[in-house]
Parts: sequence; structure tokens; C-alpha cells
Amino acid sequence: MTSHNSLSIYSRSFWLTLLVFAVFGASFFLYVESEREIDRANETRFNSHGLMEELRQSSDDLTRMVRSYVATGDTAYKKNYYHVLAVRNGKSSRPAIGKPLYWDLMATQIVDKTPNGGAIQDFAAGKKIAFFDLLRQAGFSEHEYKVLLQAKQGADNLVLVELDVMRQLETTGPRFDEIRDRLIRQLHGKEYIEAKTSIMSLIDTAHDLMDERTLRLVKEAEANSIRLRLVFILFGVLLLGLLWRAYRALHYTLGASLNDVHASLVKLGSGDFKQAISFNAGMSESIMGWLSVTQSRLAQLEDQKLIEAAKNQRISQLYNALSQCNQSILRITNEEDLLPGICADAVEIGGLKMAWVGIFDADANVIRPSASYGAGIEYLENLEIDISPFNEEDLGPSALAFINRRPEWCQQFQSDPRTKKWHDRGLQYGWKSSAALPLFMNKAVIGTLNIYSENENAFDDVVKDLLIEFSINVSHVLNRFRLEKDQRHALLMEELRSYLLERITFPQRLDELLTEVVLKIEALLPGCICSILLLGNEGRYIKTGAAPSLPDFYVDAINGLEIGPGIGSCGNAMFTGQRTIARDLSTHPFWVQFWPLANQAGLKACWSQPILSSGKKVIGAFAIYHKFPSEPDGFSLNLLEMAAHLIAIGIERKQSEDSLRQLSQAVEQSSNAIVITDSQVNIEYANTCYLRNAGKELAEVIGRNPSIMHSGKTAPEVYEEMWRQLQRGESWKGELINLYADGQEHTDLAHISPIRNASGVVTHFLAIQEDISDKKRTEERIKYLAHYDSLTGLPNRALLDELARYALSLADRSHDPLAVIFFDLDHFKDINDSLGHSVGDIMLVELSKRLVAAMRENDTISRLGGDEFILLLTGVDEHKVEQVVQKLMRAVNAPFRIGEYDLNVTASMGIAIYPNDGHDLETLSRNADAAMYRAKREGRNSYRFFTQEMQERSTRHLELVNALRQALEKQQFQLHFQPQLSMQTGHVLGAEALLRWHHPVLGHVSPAEFIPVAEDSGLILPIGEWVLRTAAKQWKQWQASGLPDLLIAVNLSAVQFRHHDLPALVTRILQEADMPPACLELELTEGVAMHDPQGAIAVMNNLHERGIRMSIDDFGTGYSSLSYLKKFKVYKLKIDQSFVRDITSDPEDRAIVSAVISMAKSLGLMTIAEGVETAEQLEFLRQQQCEEVQGYYYSRPLPADEFAAFFRNSLT
Repeated sequence: MTSHNSLSIYSRSFWLTLLVFAVFGASFFLYVESEREIDRANETRFNSHGLMEELRQSSDDLTRMVRSYVATGDTAYKKNYYHVLAVRNGKSSRPAIGKPLYWDLMATQIVDKTPNGGAIQDFAAGKKIAFFDLLRQAGFSEHEYKVLLQAKQGADNLVLVELDVMRQLETTGPRFDEIRDRLIRQLHGKEYIEAKTSIMSLIDTAHDLMDERTLRLVKEAEANSIRLRLVFILFGVLLLGLLWRAYRALHYTLGASLNDVHASLVKLGSGDFKQAISFNAGMSESIMGWLSVTQSRLAQLEDQKLIEAAKNQRISQLYNALSQCNQSILRITNEEDLLPGICADAVEIGGLKMAWVGIFDADANVIRPSASYGAGIEYLENLEIDISPFNEEDLGPSALAFINRRPEWCQQFQSDPRTKKWHDRGLQYGWKSSAALPLFMNKAVIGTLNIYSENENAFDDVVKDLLIEFSINVSHVLNRFRLEKDQRHALLMEELRSYLLERITFPQRLDELLTEVVLKIEALLPGCICSILLLGNEGRYIKTGAAPSLPDFYVDAINGLEIGPGIGSCGNAMFTGQRTIARDLSTHPFWVQFWPLANQAGLKACWSQPILSSGKKVIGAFAIYHKFPSEPDGFSLNLLEMAAHLIAIGIERKQSEDSLRQLSQAVEQSSNAIVITDSQVNIEYANTCYLRNAGKELAEVIGRNPSIMHSGKTAPEVYEEMWRQLQRGESWKGELINLYADGQEHTDLAHISPIRNASGVVTHFLAIQEDISDKKRTEERIKYLAHYDSLTGLPNRALLDELARYALSLADRSHDPLAVIFFDLDHFKDINDSLGHSVGDIMLVELSKRLVAAMRENDTISRLGGDEFILLLTGVDEHKVEQVVQKLMRAVNAPFRIGEYDLNVTASMGIAIYPNDGHDLETLSRNADAAMYRAKREGRNSYRFFTQEMQERSTRHLELVNALRQALEKQQFQLHFQPQLSMQTGHVLGAEALLRWHHPVLGHVSPAEFIPVAEDSGLILPIGEWVLRTAAKQWKQWQASGLPDLLIAVNLSAVQFRHHDLPALVTRILQEADMPPACLELELTEGVAMHDPQGAIAVMNNLHERGIRMSIDDFGTGYSSLSYLKKFKVYKLKIDQSFVRDITSDPEDRAIVSAVISMAKSLGLMTIAEGVETAEQLEFLRQQQCEEVQGYYYSRPLPADEFAAFFRNSLT
């Protein structure tokens, strides 16, 4: 072939290719348009179906709302009803939703999403347009529209009926419940349902016409699409054969190979929309991409159609089940038959997998299945659902529905955490979703309705509403059944009560009464066997009271059985006094040893109630047996309790009749005097003992007052208190001194009680008098000998033990100290040996009197024997003990005059302190005894503390007190002076006078040690006066030596500051030294000033008026009220050295110091810092603008001559 021919062939092929390509493009365009035409036809069909579904749903919702409103009276249903009508008639705007309207849930509708992310919006959203105008705009045919208008006319008529029903419901009055029941029957009646069915039939006819028309349009579009599809395929094959080089471009246009495109088209053409059409990434605009979109949209439409069909089927099934339930409610007359029928209808008619009803057991706090039906009910056997809300995560749907009083919906049973415990069973029985709805009775939850479905997400809004209505209907009928049952039980209880009370008053033996009671209860409760068991006189063994229906061998076996815990139901009830329920004797632990006997008698359950006397003492047990396992309900428990109570009344009445006869004999023969008077205290009865004591005959005392035996020796207060109590209606018990017929005074223990009639009015008094004269004298003598020393009359060791236990318990609660002192006389044996024991005894008696006189009233002294004594001192510390001991030593050391002898004795004492030295009397007395012997070893006529530490402290304190008393006289004190300098100039402004004490034996004693001792002993006043006077004299000497004026600061103790003569004393000292008041500064600690702020203000004002300056020492270590600080006449605050010491390393100390300086400035006060030892401390204080300082950085405290030299050097 020549090149020209080749070129011609190529050229022809090229142009032919172009032509074929053009035709291919045109066919492709037409094909796409045909697909879009299919989409438009399907969209029209989809919208038409949606409007029809909305019409169906709104009609159904109007019916359900009016029914719900009539049934519940909830105005929300009425409001929603009118809103639906307004939207449907174009009076209100349509909501913007993309699903069929569920009118009662419009606020929570979820908008569906298209695959491209856009919402499918109602094309009339937000507009006010009548629904039938919307149907016309949607393209409904005239014929379809006419059919719908007929349906609308019927619906409008039905609306008028519904509006009339709601209007009638608003009528109030005594017949309201009757009207509401009639309206409910009207809305569920045949006429209403037929009208509703007629409307729905017309709607279904219009729906079928619309479905036929839109389906035809869709099929026409699909047929056209198929023809264009074939043309497209033909030209595509031709194009591939002509132009291989165009393959790649064609590939990108198609988005896949021709085989793939062809396969996809075949699938779509055959109506297979389930399998997704895939295409390569980046080819979404290719033919395959459009085919995929088309397939996806067609699959969605098909899925929606299937879902809607399944939903409609489920709704229809539930409607049928609800209808069947309503019929059952009208037909069935008891709860036992109703609940199983409801469960069966829910499964068989409602299309559910399984249903069961659980009833709440308040005693066990669990829900137990009462009725069930469907797949998996075997798992409910012995099921008990605990509703205790300790951990909500452990609760399942039934418990949650019960506790929260609302339905629990589990749409995915296998993945819901609430059903985790039952996932395996759900997989076994095909449960894929479940619901638990509470059942109510008188507004209280009594159980749950539980249903299971084989479909996930089985409960949409419509189904939920139907099931809620279902549960409401069940609750209503349960309320009715329970009310009827309660009425029957109440009548039965009243009949039993009347019978028992009548028989109790009938004159007959106790065994006859109990037998009649048992037979009556058995007649009222068919199928039960009753028994009454009594508790023997010894209170341990069972005695048969009445059991006519029990076999003889069983009665013989339990008669004489010893009661105890777990001894059957009755044995346990009588032992514990608590009701005992054994619902299944074959498994109950209390019946293990008695089960063969019970089984032989045909007994399977036993409920036993203890019979309690009026004094709440167990006297028997009443039992009800059953021949099958049985759990008592509330009625049975109430009957048990009432029967046991009335049986107890009967038993006590019969026993009291016997007791009265015995009591009459006992009163007459009693060894105690017994008198009964009327309310005016005139004797109506007196027994033989009283008449014998009074020396009278009965006729002589009748009508007289019991005062005929008064001796006049009983205190008037006793009679006054007796009558106060009797007039209040209370019993009185006390001792009276009466004069008997034998002429002797006798002490009677009288017990007088008021006697009331049935109305509670006191009509008589009962007096029982026991002659306790001999007994009282004997008891008093025994008590005295048991608790007191026969020689001295002091408490002995036995009484001391009792008093010590009480004192130690008080000390333990109040955390107060307590001291035990053990002492005896030094060389007392010599007195006995030389002068005789009689003289020694007399001296011991005199010594006891001295010791008692020297002690406080609440202290205790006891004689152990011989010359040994123990003292018990409460609320004392070491120092107070010393004072008491010294007082006792002085009492002992005073001379004794015994007959012709003048005796001088000394004592050695040992001291133990609670709680440091022991927690009981034995330990404390032993330790005190050891300390006493140590005193004896160290010279006698002294005392010692038990522990070395306490001994040393006491010794040191005594040494300091004795030394301080002589320190002033022996001039052992001296003053040192520490310079106080100005921060601004560095010059000495003054000095703080500091007391120093050097003892020739004790050496240098720290002020921190001897100042508190001086304050406790009262020596601080003369010492403080010496300090003031010495400081003033020293100032005068410095002045005479040519030193300039300077300020001397002197510390005041708390005792000095509170002394009333302080201002006058200071003034005298200044005048004597000719020292200006402005040169003296008195330092007062923060704590002393705040102890009595008002008193401190008065003292400071007095000193201020005299021209004497005051400053607050150690500021920051105590507690100061700023309101009082402003009132204090002070001019300077001294910052305590504890804050200055760590001022460079502790941020808190720096903050405190800065705050004190700043506060002082704001109050117009100066500041001085003590304890300055480093340049860093000084620099910080300078930065904070502290005015004055003192401390070892400049100088230690100096003697007067050294201070004068330091002062002179600072001036140069």
C-alpha cells in the first residue's frame, strides 16, 4: 500500500474517528441526561411518597394525641394537636425537616444527609401553605387530588369529633372520671375506628394511584435510558476499533475499562443497586463516577423503601398487640391471668422476641419476674434484680427504669454497656435490642415491662410512643386489680379481727380459745395450715397451744423442743423475737434437721410470727404452713402480725384471770402493809399486815386517812415531794417514819402509785409499805465498818479505792492533774513503845482532825493502818502540791498535848502525780510510797516527788525561791545596759536595763529561769521596784559625770503592770532620782498588754499623763488587736529578735518585719529592732526605714561603767 493510500486511509480513519467520536459524545450526553431524568422521576416519586407518608402520620398522630390527652389530661398533647392542625391547614409555618413529619417530636427531628453532605430539605420549609395546596404543587393528578379531598372531608369531620371530645374533657365536676372513661371508649369505639379506617382507605387509594403514576414515569425514563445506553455502548466499541491511540483518552473519559463500564451498566440496567460501583481515585467526574453516584442514590432509595416497609409492619404489629391488650384488659378479671396474656400478645402479635413483667418486692428490695413469654424465658428462672443504687454502672435496664421512673431503650443490645452482663444470652436467644418500661401504681413504681426484639434500633419514636401507651394501659389495669384485692383483704382482716375479739371475751379455757382461732384462720385462708405454739414457764421449751390440722406425729415431735437460733421457723422466732419466713423448707438452713419430718407431713413453707406480751416478752409463736413453696405478700405479713397480737391479748387475758385469784390471796397474806385509798385519800382497803401495825380492825380504818400512823418524825419536805409527784400522776417511793401499835418508831419504805380508770383519770392510790428498820440499821453499820477506819473515822482503803476510781475518771476526762501523797510519822513506834498504844491512838485521832482541817473539802485522806496515811488531791500541779504539803507539814509539826504529855512529831511524805507517775491508785500509791521512803532516807521531816526529773525541778524551784528571798538583802543583783542606736546617725539614743543575778553557790542564773519563779512567789514586786530605782539612780550618776541625756528602757512584768500602785511607785522613784519622766521608757510585752486590754489602756493613760513613755516589747510574738493598739498610749514597737535573727534567709520573717515597720509608720509609732548581729540584718532594716536598733552587732549588755565608756566613744 502506497503512502498516499496509507495517508488516505489514515485521513479517512481520522475523520471517521472524529465523526464517531462526535456521535459518541452526543450519545454520552444524551445518556447522562436520561440518567438525570431517572433521578428527577425518582425524586418526584420519593417526594410524593414522603407527602403521602406525612399525611398518614399526621392523621395517626392526631388520633394518638387526642387519645393521650383524654387518657392522661396532659395539655402538651392538646397543644401539639392544635399545632399539627395549624401546620396542615397552612396557618403555621412548616418545619424544615427531611424525614416524614413525626408531629409530636418535631423539635427533635434529625435531618438526613445526602452523600454530598447537603440536607434534604422540605421544598416548602418555613412557609405557611395548606397541605393539600402542597400536594397540588407536587404534581399530583386531578384524580388523585379528588380522592384526597374526599379523605380530607372525612378527616375534617373526624377532627370535629376529636375537638368535641377534648372540649367535653375540660368539663369538671364529680362525674369527671366517668366522662373521661366514656370519651376513651368513644375514641376506641367501633364508629370512630370505622371513620378512621375509611379515611386511611382513601389515603391508601390515592397513594396507590400516585405510586402507579410515578412508577410509570420512572420506568419510561429507565427505558429511554436503556436505549441510549445501547447506542452509547455501540459507538464506544466502534471508536475503540478505529482509534487505538485514543484508548488512553477514552479510558480517562470512562474512568475504567470498557468491561468495567459495561458490567456497571448491566448491573444498573438489571436493577441491581446493592453492589457499589467502584472507580479509580481522581475519576469522580468520569462515566464510572456518575454511574457510582447513580448506583448510590438508587441503593439509598431502595433501602429507604425497605426500611419504611419494615417500620410500617412493626407499627402495624404493635397496634394489633395494643388492641389485643386492651381487649384482654376488658376480658380478664385478675392480675395472675392478665400479665401472661400481655407478654404472649407482645410476642405473638407484636412481633417481639421475648417479653416479661417484673414485680418489685419491697422487703427484699429486688424485682422478680411475674410473667414471661418468648425466646429465652428460661434465663428468668430464680432471677432477682437488685435495685440498690450503690453503683449505677452495675445496674441493668430494668433496675434503671425502676429507679429513674422512665423507660430505658437499648437499641444495640450487644454493644450497650447497660446490658453487658447479658450479652452472651442475647447472642444465644437473638436479642438485638431491648426496652424496659416502668409500671406505676398510685404514682409509685411497682415493676417493669421488659421486651426484646430481634432487630437493632427497633424502637423509633412511633414505637416508643406505642410501647409507653402500652405500659400506661397495663399500669391502669394493675391499679384496678390491686385496689380490688386490697378491698377483699381489708374485709377479711376486719372479719378475723371481729371474730378474735369476740372469742377472747367468751368464757372458755385457753386451749379451746386457741383451737377456735386456728380453725377460723384456716377457714378464711383456704389451703393453709396454722398452729399456735406457747413458750413453757421456764422460757426454753416449746409447748403446743393449738394445731388441729397438723399430723399428730409432727405435733408430738415439736412439743418440748428447745428453742434457739435456727431451730425451725417457730423456734427461731421465739428465741430472737423476730418474724421468721421460710419460703422453701427443703432449702432453708433453719429446717435442715427438720426437713424429713416436714416432708413427711407434706409441709413445704412456714411463716412464723412471735407472740409478744404487752411487756414485749415472747410468750409463743403463731405459724402458717403451706403445702408448696410460698413467699408471703404484704397482706399475709399483716395477717400474721395482727393474729399474733390478738392471740397475745387472749393468752394474757386468760392468764390474768388466773393471776387475779392468786394476787388476791398474795396481797392479803403479804408481809408488807398494803393500803388502797380513794382519790381523797380515804382508806377503802387494808391488808392484815397494815391492820396489825396500826393495831386496828378493818372497820376502824375504812374511810380514814392513812396518817393515823404518822410519828411526826418524817420531814415535811418528804410529804411535800410525795404529793407533788402524786398530783402529777407519778409514782413516789421513799422512806417514812411511822409509829406502830407497839409504841415504837419504825422506818417504812413506802411505794405509792396512782390508779387510773379507762379514761386516764386517777381514782385511787395504792400504797405498799415495808418495815426496813432492822435492815436499815444493819446496812448502815455494815456500810460504815466496810468503808471507814474504826479509830479515826477516816475512809479506809476500800472507800479510798472507790473515791480514787471516781477522781481518776474525772481527771482523765478533764485532763487535770491529780496527786497522791503517801506519808507516815517519823519514829511513831517510839511513842507507842514508851507511852503505850492508847496514847498513840489518841494522837492519831488528833492528827486526823488536823489533817482534815488542813485539806480542801473535795480532797480525800485515808488511814491505811498504824501511822500510815494516803492523801488524794484533785486538780493540783507540782507547785500547788508543794504548798499543800508544806501546810500539812506545819499541821503535823505543831505540838500535841495528850494528857500530861507534850509530843512533837514529824512526817515524811512521798508524792506521785497523775498521769505521769501512774494511771491507777495502786501504781500511784506504790510510787508515792517509794518517794516517801526516799524522804526518810534523806533525813526525814521532808517530802520527795517520785521521779528524779520532778524531784530536781521541785528542788531547783525551792532553791531559787529561797535564794531570791535573800538576793536583794545580800545585793546579788546588778543591772547591765545594752545600747540603743539611731539608724540615721549611728548615735546612742538610750539603753535597755537588763537584770543579772550572780549567786555565790548557784552561779549566774538566767533571767529566763528566775523571773518566772519570782513572779510565782510574789518576789517580782520588790525586785522590779529595785530595778526601777537602780536604773533611775544610775541615770542620775551618768548625768553627774557629764554624759548627755539619754533614754533608759526598763521591762515590766505582768505582776508589776497589774499592780494598782505602779504609776505612783514610778512617779516616786523619778522624783527621788530627779529624773525627767521623758527619760524613762517602760517596756511591756504584747501578751501582757492584750490580757486585759481595757485595764491596760487605763494604766497606760495614767502613765502617759505623768509623762512616762510606754513601748510594746517582743512585738509580733503574741496577738494584738489593731483596734486596741491604736488606743494604747505607746510610742514605740520593738521587733522581737526571733524575727530579726533569720531576716536574711527567711522570706516570711522579712515579710513580718516589713509589715510591722509599715504598720507602725501608718499608726505614727517608732520602731526598734533588737538582736541585730550582722551587717546584712542592719542593711535590710535600714532599707525598711527602721528608726532604731540594738544588738551584739554594736555591743553586748554592759555594766554601767563600760556602758558609759561606750557612750563617750560614740560621741567622738
